[in-house]
Amino acid sequence: MRPATRAARGLSLLAVVVIALSGCAGGQPQPREYGEVNTKNEGYYGNFMLGCTGVEANSDGEYVDVKYQSEEFCTCVFEKMKATVPFDTAKEFEEAQADTPEGTEITIPKSIQTAMDDCTPGSAEG
Repeated sequence: MRPATRAARGLSLLAVVVIALSGCAGGQPQPREYGEVNTKNEGYYGNFMLGCTGVEANSDGEYVDVKYQSEEFCTCVFEKMKATVPFDTAKEFEEAQADTPEGTEITIPKSIQTAMDDCTPGSAEG
């Protein structure tokens, strides 16, 4: 693990995901697995995309006027995490962030950092 110091890449996206997951928790069961990419704002993907883009998919399944990261970047990170990061690791990271005061430097697990790096424009895959 290494400290989060790459603000230029929008690494705060995972902190935003935690906020989104916290906000979506009201009365709905928390996801227990990554699930599938969908355009219905459902499951972990729906929560992740809300936190990553800052908006929910519209009725056409499109993310319009995103506030944070692009739909393409967010979907890429989701797919990389699903393929390489155990869901429990993602959940533990989210829970740890939820307890971290705002403005505090967080440590991103290497596997999650790698997924984000792979999707960053200019990387070999991004």
